[in-house]
Amino acid sequence: MAKKYYWMKLREDFFDDDAIEWLEEQPKGKEYALFYLKLCLKSLKTNGLLIRTVGTILVPYDTKKLADITKTDYDTAIVAMELLKNIGLVEIMESGEIFLPRMEEMIGSETDKAILMRKIRAQKNFIEGNNVTVMLPEGYLCEMGNNVTTELPECSKNVTQRLENRDLEIDKNIIVAPPGNADSENMDRYPAGDFEYQCVDMLIQSCMAVFPGAKVPQTQREKRKWAMEIERMKRLDKRNESDIIEALTYATTDGFWKSNIRSARKFREKFETLIIQSRSKTAKNDKGAKPQPNRFHNFEQRNTDYNAMVIQRLKERLGSESNTLPGEGGS
Repeated sequence: MAKKYYWMKLREDFFDDDAIEWLEEQPKGKEYALFYLKLCLKSLKTNGLLIRTVGTILVPYDTKKLADITKTDYDTAIVAMELLKNIGLVEIMESGEIFLPRMEEMIGSETDKAILMRKIRAQKNFIEGNNVTVMLPEGYLCEMGNNVTTELPECSKNVTQRLENRDLEIDKNIIVAPPGNADSENMDRYPAGDFEYQCVDMLIQSCMAVFPGAKVPQTQREKRKWAMEIERMKRLDKRNESDIIEALTYATTDGFWKSNIRSARKFREKFETLIIQSRSKTAKNDKGAKPQPNRFHNFEQRNTDYNAMVIQRLKERLGSESNTLPGEGGS
């Protein structure tokens, strides 16, 4: 059975990401970033999940074990885990697994035979480009005699032919994956629906309203990439549609966030912060609602002019024909 190798792909702007930049700004930030990268590498074969299998049971990693497997100081590992959880780079699942949300986009894999085949083809292209398959130079002698038109031994056969023969042998045992990348495969396996595209349109309109020249998806393929982030929120992050809409509405109406949420990926990263702030703001607004009328022993407050009432009673008592009290007016 062919051995399979895994690797991690980092975007060129990996260290320019807001979360990574903030992490590195902390005391010992470089160590925290290195600790995160080591966790990523440890979770390559399990698609971003970290958990130990002991016999037939699954045992979550504790911080001490994480420090051991990453060769990190224990105190540093404790602080790093708290920071990574706070900024959404690490999540702790209900059953104790450690989940790294961004790993899905960073994992690549290839069998050892596929690696060999790729190297052979590269070598073949290089050789053909340098035209080394011309006739052997005059005077080249083989063990079978001086006649260079006879069958040459294996060591001196046409190099290109030898490589082609090796390709044929390898092709028998290798199933070559169709062209494409992990993103396109995920899009086909987990297609985005109408809800996801509605969220994308809502986010695009917000970006354009803040800055008409904003860099937003123009083609259907670009919109699909944004829609896939919303789909992953539902499938991987277990967010329901009502919460997503609540957070997205806040992100596109709040004065601060609508200038900072400029992509679906950024919205996904800041989802928890957005929905917490949205609900906190709603609670404050409820507290600031119009106060209820004052009550005393469950009787509503009445707006009565007691001065006018006293004067009226005095008038009735005196029985003045002019309805004028002394001091109110007249001669």
